[in-house]
Amino acid sequence: MKKTLVIAGLAVLSTTAFASKARLQALGQDGRASLFLDDTRSVFLNPAKLNTMSDYVTAEWGTSANTVDSEAAPHAEGGFFKKSNSFAYGVYVGNEYGAKNDKKTGASFAATDNVSEFFLAGDMGMKWGARFSYSSNEDKPATGIKKENSTMGLGLGIEHGAIEAYTNLVLKDESKGATAAGDKFDAETGINAGLSYGMNSMKFYADYDKSGYKITDATGTTSDVASSELAVGVAKTHEITAGSTMFIDLRYLMSSWEDKKVTAAATAKKTEETTLPLTIGFETQATSWLTLRGSVVQNIIIGDTETKYGDGAKKEATNANSTAVNAGATLTFGKLMIDGVVGTTSNDRTATASANKGVLATDNLMTRVAVNYWF
Repeated sequence: MKKTLVIAGLAVLSTTAFASKARLQALGQDGRASLFLDDTRSVFLNPAKLNTMSDYVTAEWGTSANTVDSEAAPHAEGGFFKKSNSFAYGVYVGNEYGAKNDKKTGASFAATDNVSEFFLAGDMGMKWGARFSYSSNEDKPATGIKKENSTMGLGLGIEHGAIEAYTNLVLKDESKGATAAGDKFDAETGINAGLSYGMNSMKFYADYDKSGYKITDATGTTSDVASSELAVGVAKTHEITAGSTMFIDLRYLMSSWEDKKVTAAATAKKTEETTLPLTIGFETQATSWLTLRGSVVQNIIIGDTETKYGDGAKKEATNANSTAVNAGATLTFGKLMIDGVVGTTSNDRTATASANKGVLATDNLMTRVAVNYWF
């Protein structure tokens, strides 16, 4: 989970002008969608946003491997969204945001893969939207253990005046077969719900997320994990000049994680975290074909973690190194836009793009890239 102070700026452009994880990362936001900035990725949080953000094709460059998405190893995904009369619809593939693939592959289960999502939205005086996701895959070798995974999710959202509300459900995420045929990974019904209210240039918001899973093998349940996060915040957007905007976001975050099966003395059983990240940022249209953006994030005043271990021991600490700075750009060629995070790499040319050391490498300018075409 990100713990940070952010200062960033946003360009005064159409909110449908940008659509990528690269833009969100450059502005210090979550890769799925921002809780207060309108971006085309907002449809993954509130599908009612599809009513005003449609008629484009997007492709996120990356790997097809079912690993956790990161700047160093972004996940390949993409789709299209189209407006038709009073309805809007879309199809998106490859989105594995929130999938606990690191937990599954680490325990030799089949991971979530080849996710397909279908969107439908409309406006009947009140804007509404729905999202349905599905995936199913299996590996049945000639000899050995059959492995399979299947998932199902549902998202619902509304917009009415200054009020927005949404809920996203993980209805199913189940894997069978790992090192033995009876092994099982079973996610609990996950829920993400949020509400926001806009007033002038400010937005007040709250978002709650709860999830969990159990891993069972021949000896019984070996992991019983539950986690939750609550975010309550306020953000203000300010127009600096025509084509240049900045925002300030302050939110209070509480999160917890617990594995009820942990008993070992040196193993973390439960962690609770409380932070107050401030985000300040900017986005500006530098030229007709170039938009630049950036952000800085850091915890202020509050930033603590408490860890409890299997034997009852407890550790408390202030979160260190919470400052994060990001920058990004969009290259515009008519209706085609290329979004990217501006990479800062080591001066060692053999270093990876994620080896951030404050050196701007012009031969490795964008470390996360997306292409969007508007029609």
